[in-house]
Amino acid sequence: MSKFLIAVAIVIGVLGIGTYAYIETHPQEALALAMSAERERAMLSEQTVQVGEDRWPYLEGGSGDVVLLLHGFGGDKDNWTRFAGHLTADHRVIAPDLPGFGDNARHEDQSYDIATQRERLAAFVQAMGLKQFHLAGNSMGGNLAAAYAHAYPEQLLSLGLLNAAGVESPVPSDLAREYEATGKVSLIPRTREDYDHLMDMVFVDKPYVPPFAVDALAERAIENADFRQKVFVEYRQNLLRLEPLLPEIETPTLVIWGDTDRLIHVSAARVMHDLLPNSELVVMENMGHVPMIENPRATVELYGPFIDRHTPAGM
Repeated sequence: MSKFLIAVAIVIGVLGIGTYAYIETHPQEALALAMSAERERAMLSEQTVQVGEDRWPYLEGGSGDVVLLLHGFGGDKDNWTRFAGHLTADHRVIAPDLPGFGDNARHEDQSYDIATQRERLAAFVQAMGLKQFHLAGNSMGGNLAAAYAHAYPEQLLSLGLLNAAGVESPVPSDLAREYEATGKVSLIPRTREDYDHLMDMVFVDKPYVPPFAVDALAERAIENADFRQKVFVEYRQNLLRLEPLLPEIETPTLVIWGDTDRLIHVSAARVMHDLLPNSELVVMENMGHVPMIENPRATVELYGPFIDRHTPAGM
């Protein structure tokens, strides 16, 4: 049985009689219960920490060397829950909601480009008292992780880039072609049909998610569309290109990519690998844009041994 189905079973057990009626009429509450159960199974708990004027929500669990995980555009801390569940037995895993996403603050009068987010992330690291850690990011979070590694190399034990944004891919992605042809940003769904299309773009083999959870996730995405549009425009207008930065990043780096990524073409993986002086590249077959969600176990089987090789004895 999948972890999500187990979580749903727990929800049913908690709510008892009338569960299905409750789920149908309260999908957000039911999703929250299911996600809480998934976090518990992954040995993660939700915490908050004051960073500047805002409180950052984050997931944390396990002990040992620290692994800090950054989600992508439109994502949140729970993008890493199933992945983190394979790491918490031997590592201290931390996955925050980045500013502007998840349950973190959204400020209309503030910018959310990568350079600004990098300094916010540095403030989070300081607030958490982190000295040295493994840093990994997916998509936009990968762009942020690489920019952070360039600015704060002394803090990092290793860098993980999973289908990371930030370089020009030699082959345009399906997302780029669609945007060029229609002007529509598929990353920002405004209808349920848009959301379903985005999921088709993100995954090769979509993990099973109960319909009530899909409804709740789609509802959240659609509600946040206007703010995501603001962030997307700022991101593109203030691009922090990685091509000039990557040759200066000496941190041991693992580049992981899905060979069927429709959002950022796999050809970008080779660009990153060739520019990074100390990197390894793994391309996962029949995998989409978010391997840590689509197949968390297989992704950890690549990432776990890598960070273990780059953890100093005694940490």
